[in-house]
Order: sequence, then C-alpha cells, then structure tokens
Amino acid sequence: MPISYIALLVIVAVSAIIDERTTKIYNVITFPAAALGIIVNLMTGGVQAALMAVAGWFLGALLVVGPKLFKMDKLTTGFGDAKLMAAIGAFLGPGGVLLVFFYYSLAYGVVSTYKMSRAVPWKQFFRLFKTFGPDNMGLAKESIDMEGVVKVAKSKIALGPPIAVGTLLAIVLQKQTLAFFGFHSTQLFGMPMILPAILPLFFF
Repeated sequence: MPISYIALLVIVAVSAIIDERTTKIYNVITFPAAALGIIVNLMTGGVQAALMAVAGWFLGALLVVGPKLFKMDKLTTGFGDAKLMAAIGAFLGPGGVLLVFFYYSLAYGVVSTYKMSRAVPWKQFFRLFKTFGPDNMGLAKESIDMEGVVKVAKSKIALGPPIAVGTLLAIVLQKQTLAFFGFHSTQLFGMPMILPAILPLFFF
C-alpha cells in the first residue's frame, strides 16, 4: 500500500476520533492535509496529477456542501466534514473521493439505522402489537413512548467515523468496486481515477 494511503488513513482516523469526542473536525488537520495531498501528487505525478488532486479537493467539498446549499441536509453535516472530504479528494483525486463518498454513505446508513433501532422501545411495541393485534395499530402507536426515537432522530451523528470507514473501504476495495460499476479502464484524462501517489521518503 502506498505510503500516502497510510498517511491519509492516519489523518481520517485521528479526525474520526476527535469528531466522535467533540463533534468537531479542526482546520489544523484538514487544511494541512489537503495541502499535503496536492503537494505529494505534484511531486510524484507532475502538474497533471496536481490538477487532478485539486479537482478531487473541489469535488470532495461539493459532495458534502452541495446538499446543504439545497437545504437537503441541515442537521447532519458540518463544514469540518466537508473540509475532511475535500482533503481526501486532494489525496485520491475525483474518482477516489467518489468511491469514498459511496462507502461513507453506506457506513452512515448503517450507523444511523443502528442508533435508531436502539432507541425504538421494541418491548413496548411487540407487547402492544400482541395485545391489540394488527387491526388496532393506531391504539398501539399512541401508547408507545417515542420520546427516545424522536430525540435520536434530532441528534447529530458524528460524520468523522463513517468517513474514515468509507476511506478505508475505498482504498482496499477500489479495484473490485470500479469493476462492479463497469469501469474496465481506471484512467481518467490519462491519470488514474484514484491517485496512487507515493509519499517521498524525505518527508519523514
């Protein structure tokens, strides 16, 4: 695995831990990470790779900020998450950040479903369902305490961990995923869809 991938995984892992504990992802992590991704691709792949990295940075930010602009996602996204996704795009390029966003969406769905399922008072639900039967579900619904479910539905989910999981899966499963979606060629404008830049050893 290229060293740049390892560096990116460390960055997203640290961001995920911080986001889980503080619900924030700080600029001191995301901005240097984005700059590093662009510089690394410039040094290892030339100007064309750097331009792909910049395109990945813009696309990563747009994927998260775009829904907010159209008022589709007011509660669950923050600009720290957008900056982290942009930094990922700077490392992996447009194709890479799209794969990360795909797996991030799946991971987010799993996390949100798990949290919601834990909040549902299943014992009350099945007890009332058994008592009233399917013909009286209106009565059962009114008798179930849904306060916990409403509270979880309104709570914010830290996006750092799902983004970190999405990044790992996108890196590990990139070839299989591209093949699954029918991309027999992994080239985009003469460059790899997922930039495989190798971090020069003198950076250490």
